[in-house]
Amino acid sequence: MKNFIGIDVGGTKITGVVFDGKRILDRLTIVTPRSLFEFERNLRKLADFLSANRQIAGVGIGMAGLIDARRGLVVYSPNIKYIKNLPLARRLQRAGLGPVRIDNDANCFTRAEMRLGQGKAFKNFLALTLGTGIGGGIVIDRNIYRGRGGGGELGHIVLDGQFWETAFQKARDQKDDQKLARLTGWALASLTNALEPDAVIIGGGVATDHGRHFWPGAKKEMKKFLFNPESKTKVLISKLKDAGALGAALLWI
Repeated sequence: MKNFIGIDVGGTKITGVVFDGKRILDRLTIVTPRSLFEFERNLRKLADFLSANRQIAGVGIGMAGLIDARRGLVVYSPNIKYIKNLPLARRLQRAGLGPVRIDNDANCFTRAEMRLGQGKAFKNFLALTLGTGIGGGIVIDRNIYRGRGGGGELGHIVLDGQFWETAFQKARDQKDDQKLARLTGWALASLTNALEPDAVIIGGGVATDHGRHFWPGAKKEMKKFLFNPESKTKVLISKLKDAGALGAALLWI
């Protein structure tokens, strides 16, 4: 049976898993480094740890920002400022990691939900990650929609003259749960009005850890602004553990 490494690169932490196509065999989480040199070195160390005494068929990496998956290039990452126009896949392959594929982290989360999580039940759905930033993925007819390459950036819809992600981060830092509820409800209503998917599946640290404080208010705000008050779109919280890393591993499966 083939083993694959999936790595989810976040603004504060990096999580890696070994996945054999059915279950996670091992996992490790490290702090996101503060320099490019440490970043590449620690990714190699993480992969070396996870591959010890195992044959690894491929490494998948998901990270926030504008990713050129075809070229293995990180064009821009908002949460890791020292990364820009980085040919990450090629550099890691040259460092001995073996074959490497990369994708946007929210697309990785979306892929994991579609293949292994609550998205298995739906033909068309949206996926949202609420964490250091806000990521998004769009699934149409069981395919991840990418537009001309940068599609699915749902955190960058504009609310009250600024990106939803920017306003959300400010309210989160201020611990303003009422504002978090309003912003999230407005965004969910806007996305549902525009696309009316079967479901919106939400994950990320803020959603799973802090969400209980603002979800009731967010659902009320969403209902206020739905164009179709009879909309059947479901809003679900992800049940997958390490979904971003799993979705990165699934780049090979």
